[in-house]
Amino acid sequence: MRYRNLLALLPLIAWLYASILVRLVLQWVGPHSDANFQHGIFVPIFVLFVLWQDRKQLTAIVAAPSWAGLPLVVLSMLVLVLGVLGADIFLPRVSLMILLAGLIIMFQGCAFFRAVLFPWAFLILMIPIPALIINRVTFPLQLLAAKLSAAPLELVGVVVYREGNIISLASGPLDVAEACSGIRSLLTLVTLAIVYGYLMETRKRVRVALVCLTVPIAVVANSVRVFGTAVLRQFGYIDEAEGVPHALAALLVFLVSLMMLFAVHRVLSHIWKSGPAAPGNVVYLEEQPAAGMRAKVESFSLGTVAALMLATAIGLQAHSSEDVEHVGSLPSQIGGWTGEDIPISQEDIDILGPGEYLQRDYKDASRLQKINLYVPFLPSQKAGNTIHSPDHCLLGAGWFPISREVIQLKRPDGSSIPVKRYVVTKPGERQLVLYWFQAHGRVVASEWQAKYYLISDSIHMNRSDGGMVRLMIRMLDGESPDAAQARMMKFMSQLWPLLDGYIPQ
Repeated sequence: MRYRNLLALLPLIAWLYASILVRLVLQWVGPHSDANFQHGIFVPIFVLFVLWQDRKQLTAIVAAPSWAGLPLVVLSMLVLVLGVLGADIFLPRVSLMILLAGLIIMFQGCAFFRAVLFPWAFLILMIPIPALIINRVTFPLQLLAAKLSAAPLELVGVVVYREGNIISLASGPLDVAEACSGIRSLLTLVTLAIVYGYLMETRKRVRVALVCLTVPIAVVANSVRVFGTAVLRQFGYIDEAEGVPHALAALLVFLVSLMMLFAVHRVLSHIWKSGPAAPGNVVYLEEQPAAGMRAKVESFSLGTVAALMLATAIGLQAHSSEDVEHVGSLPSQIGGWTGEDIPISQEDIDILGPGEYLQRDYKDASRLQKINLYVPFLPSQKAGNTIHSPDHCLLGAGWFPISREVIQLKRPDGSSIPVKRYVVTKPGERQLVLYWFQAHGRVVASEWQAKYYLISDSIHMNRSDGGMVRLMIRMLDGESPDAAQARMMKFMSQLWPLLDGYIPQ
């Protein structure tokens, strides 16, 4: 059988990646699916269609197994281990892609992999982009949508004032939220543009141009949607600007984007006239070893890959970070500050994952100053269950960052720690935010550093527990960040000794 070696490895692949694939499918279509990547379910379906369509050309390619695929297999196992130890869900998925490439080259040859390069690369679109990266794209898109929609509003006589992603109208503020950034339609439109280009176009430069032009098409279309919403709100059609009508408008705008894509294709077809027909798939012939020698090489390759994957599977199975019991507690009364707990909904806990979460407002004796303290602690961080960075949560809650920086904060004992400092704003309100990640007596301000130490501590200490500390205080009119921080430090000087006992060392 032509693909018997690949089929023989299926049990090991299932052992290593079954849970990863299940979580991926649930992220597409599950009860808590990611709306930005619901199109992912169609990616493997299209790949199977492409492979079936090219089956005659693929079967005509003479198999030429190559050891060049072994480094990719090794790399895939390394990426998988790093992903599991780092409680990451993106790296294990990328690991599967690398493994597929390595296995194809090892058992079918480089020529075969070149022939299936497009469907293999297209599979990347089924993997959701990490939140840490998607946030870096989403927020600029929110700002761009707000900016592009504010200008035409002024042209039609609507008085507007834009501050970041907030458009202030006479009828009230319009928040261009994360869901209105256009990232969802952009990712879906890029995927559809690739599918459309593959099915309807043979010229590579036209295909590339179509994919590139989907970006401005999606941005403009989304800005038109925000513009329409603002006009409806301005003239009192609040119900039509929200809820179901708003969702239907999003669908309508997406259909308009598709029609714009088709129109762009027609224009490009007139600009770039069809040239000679593209050559069909080439049958790659390579010098083959004798049948007996080839069988021995294939058997040795299969054994090598199987041993490597089996060792990885057993190693991951044996390595299981122990849950750390959390016995600390923070008192409601800290010096002259009195705390009041803020309940966290079950829906939020389902998103955050199993752990212990403290959210409390502390007020001073005068009741005039209030500091919000949020401390999540996870006794064991596993894939998809890690501490959510405020970088994501603040933006998702509608806060607009005015400034962000890493500062060195002095503790009462004279030592200093790195802390991320934000100034965020909503209409009529500014807040100073300080936060850091804390685990095993170590404090870091960067989520990337926290991820690195999570992997390191999982290996050396067999521990993956960790916590984060976030404090927020409302800034006074005209108050500088340093002045607001000085007010916050009055509380923090009394909080420091308690935190060291609250988050396990």
